[in-house]
Amino acid sequence: MSAPVLEAASSVVGSVGGLVAMAAGAILVVLVVIGANLWLRWQRIRASRPRFEPNTVEATPAYRRYLVAAAWAGGSTRNWDHSVRPVLAELVELALADRHPTGGDPRAEARELLGPELWALVDREVKRSEDRTTPGAGRDALLRILDRVEEQ
Repeated sequence: MSAPVLEAASSVVGSVGGLVAMAAGAILVVLVVIGANLWLRWQRIRASRPRFEPNTVEATPAYRRYLVAAAWAGGSTRNWDHSVRPVLAELVELALADRHPTGGDPRAEARELLGPELWALVDREVKRSEDRTTPGAGRDALLRILDRVEEQ
């Protein structure tokens, strides 16, 4: 083989080796970025998990649902009707059913216990509002309802 052909062949081999080295470096960078991203996500997930003791009330999904509903109590009328009212009606019915296991109409008992003003905030039959501008009943009303049910 002549010298120019050997030079061309070694130039091609050198450039292929350079391309292989660049590809290996790029793959390494991609793997490091993916690994760092996964590690950061895992740290964020691990830090955001609430620390509840297992087999406690706080660890149940229902308890967390009640907390979320209570948080919406200070919002609009729509927030109350869509988030607070269903959960509150469920709690009132459960509390009254627990106290009066013999039967009867729990809705009538709740209506009598709460009075017309507070019952209107709990009654599932009331049409849901879509008004996001009017303030809802508020946390004070929620606390008054819960206090009435607890007193009974």
